[in-house]
Amino acid sequence: MRILSFLIALSVAAFVIIYPRAIASDMSSVPHGWLVLLLLGMSFCFVYGVGFKARNRFLAFLFSPLVAWTCVGVASVMIFFQTPVA
Repeated sequence: MRILSFLIALSVAAFVIIYPRAIASDMSSVPHGWLVLLLLGMSFCFVYGVGFKARNRFLAFLFSPLVAWTCVGVASVMIFFQTPVA
């Protein structure tokens, strides 16, 4: 699961850097809330993917694949279906 998390993080990072127009056509239409969630999920995937093991139970839960993949998945769906942030 660590390799999958790392690959998800790399693919999100590459997608955002190489083709940012997939997220928004201009600076005023960027879904900032969902983009933050996507980047947090990507960061959590990187942390889990490189093998970090937290001793704190909250951090161990936060950097788990359950949270990371959920953040990436929800944010991706919301960004690509252009659902506005409430």
